[in-house]
Amino acid sequence: MPGLVMDWVEEAPQRAPRRGLRAAFLGRGLTPRTRAMLWLTLLFWLSNFLILSAGILVSGNGPLAALVAMRGLLTLFGLFLCYLLHRALDRWSGPSFRSRVLLAALLAPVTAEVFAWAAYFATTAVDPSRIGTGFSWAAVISTLSYWTWFFLAWAGLYLALGYSYDVQAERLHSAELRAHAQAAQLRALHNQVNPHFLFNSLNSISALIVEERNVDAERMVTRLATFFRRSLSIDPFEDIPLEREIDLQRAYLEIEQLRYPDLVLAIDCPPALAHAAVPALILQPLVENAVKYGVAASAPPARIAIAAHAEDGHLTLAVSDSGTAPAGAAKEGTGVGLKNVRERLAQRFGDRQSLAAGRTPTGFTCTLTMPLRMLS
Repeated sequence: MPGLVMDWVEEAPQRAPRRGLRAAFLGRGLTPRTRAMLWLTLLFWLSNFLILSAGILVSGNGPLAALVAMRGLLTLFGLFLCYLLHRALDRWSGPSFRSRVLLAALLAPVTAEVFAWAAYFATTAVDPSRIGTGFSWAAVISTLSYWTWFFLAWAGLYLALGYSYDVQAERLHSAELRAHAQAAQLRALHNQVNPHFLFNSLNSISALIVEERNVDAERMVTRLATFFRRSLSIDPFEDIPLEREIDLQRAYLEIEQLRYPDLVLAIDCPPALAHAAVPALILQPLVENAVKYGVAASAPPARIAIAAHAEDGHLTLAVSDSGTAPAGAAKEGTGVGLKNVRERLAQRFGDRQSLAAGRTPTGFTCTLTMPLRMLS
């Protein structure tokens, strides 16, 4: 019996160690699906054994102890037959639930007849008086009908239980596929940031060289290398503290200040929000747009402001510039920068986020909102 029960572990990713009968009945080392089917079968046969044994004891006829022992052996034989049915349904039924039902409907009556004849010969061996003196087709049909319905009932519950676990596994698999697809899209969106920023930075370096500001160009290359060393080490799925995100944007703007010496940076981040969690480099495209459309398109002095505040469980970040921006690109979000931020926020937070961009009396502002979460 221990070997029979432990052989049922074959569905598990790794075979459980043989820990004896007690461990097997407790279901240790088994998958939840296998454990549920094992307990279903054990309870099915145990209840049958108790009912039939009670009937033997109540009758008070014949060798009662021998008959109860015989019924126990038949119960073990029935468990073995259910194990064979389990292996047959698992190996030969195919992937579809319909094929499993058809195979169970074919094999259950055959298994029932095998068990019925085994019970007949076992009962004859223990107490011939219970069979009677003559062969009776009525008794045969009654016995076969009883055990056929018994095995069909077990097979039906077995299939229903297996189907419920199959549905659950399919849901988990679908959720995993959606998570992998979302992760791939997030990685692609994140990987857009660095090339986009690199192109803008190379254009700035090119402009400095054209203006024969070689010292500033050299400094920009050095600062650019430092910035990329910091930013490329960030996991695209990592949430970083707000203070680190702002430090990255400060490092970027220090690069741009070599090209625009009049550029002023204003940062308003309360100390209480220093460890607020934000997606890595989420402000980068907004700051780039502020430089490209605000600073570059405006007469000096230029100003870029980054502000943060919390309200009603949400974190709001705003990037403002003192210049102007093309209304279509910024407002409709058709540019790479704003589109990237919108899609990253939607992928990360669903409906619990927003991004608004528009002109203000002093320039242009992009405001994004997300759930407020603190990093330890």
